[in-house]
Amino acid sequence: MDIFNTIKWRRSVRKYSSQKIEPEIVRQILEAGRLAPSSSNAQGWHFVVVDDKNLIQAIPGQAPLGVDRVTSFARGAAMIIVGCYTRRLTHLIAQVFDHENHLIDIAIAMTHMTLAATGLGIGTCWIGWFSDRKLRKLLGIPNRYKVACLLALGYPAEKSTADGIGGLKPRPRKGLREIVSFNKFGSYTDI
Repeated sequence: MDIFNTIKWRRSVRKYSSQKIEPEIVRQILEAGRLAPSSSNAQGWHFVVVDDKNLIQAIPGQAPLGVDRVTSFARGAAMIIVGCYTRRLTHLIAQVFDHENHLIDIAIAMTHMTLAATGLGIGTCWIGWFSDRKLRKLLGIPNRYKVACLLALGYPAEKSTADGIGGLKPRPRKGLREIVSFNKFGSYTDI
């Protein structure tokens, strides 16, 4: 699939079929994350692939009290990729200048995986509500890693259409005039 069509077709899929994701497709998705750029090529990430149903069922319960309802859809996912990071020297130096490169790096890698999955017909949804401490304990993640985000994956329960993966219609997006400035904040000229 053309990358721009993949970007347009991607949706936050929250209903999944019971079909497992084939190992070769999982490898392709993970490879997309591995190939992502990172600050000074530090690659300070680690991805925990959770495909055990009992652990998948437990993950939404690791969210802060009351928020687990928001993440409960993840119990239907075929797998969840937990995006972790460590701070490398380049990240520590960047933090002196109030720049969070390590979070940018993991976000780029997870976005690569999201787009690769979409292009392969796999639905995804980012999860940002969780307790780092509880997840690390549940999954045995060493203390040197911090959890940045989760990505639920699975074949969509609903048939995909030209509108979007899983048949989901596009959500409203702001126009370029609202989100872009050229050379000076607030000034927009047509491209």
